[in-house]
Amino acid sequence: MSSTNEPVEISTRMPEGEWNPENLAELLLSYQQKLRDMGAPDDEIQTLVETPEDGSAKVHVSWRRTGGQTFADLGRSTTEEAENSRGHGEAIPQGEATADSKGLGAVFGDADRSAIDEPPSSRPV
Repeated sequence: MSSTNEPVEISTRMPEGEWNPENLAELLLSYQQKLRDMGAPDDEIQTLVETPEDGSAKVHVSWRRTGGQTFADLGRSTTEEAENSRGHGEAIPQGEATADSKGLGAVFGDADRSAIDEPPSSRPV
């Protein structure tokens, strides 16, 4: 998998009367936090706010990714899968077929596995 290092951008425009300095600051913080949650280090987050003469506000927050970051680089760990996260409360051991997969899965020949365990098998079309 190759990375193009395209920026991740969040932006909006708010017309006159729909923003004030307090909610604008709150919006900026929420956009910046969304990028942090995606793995952006603070020094790679760029914020631009414009308030043209028409009274509107333009907000643009972007993450100019430079290189790759891993969870370890960011001091984070992966989240363990909860016991009941597979099947919305139904405990499904990995590799076992679900009741739902036996419908169309039986028709297409994939009833022996759960769709969340692996990608579909390759078969001639």
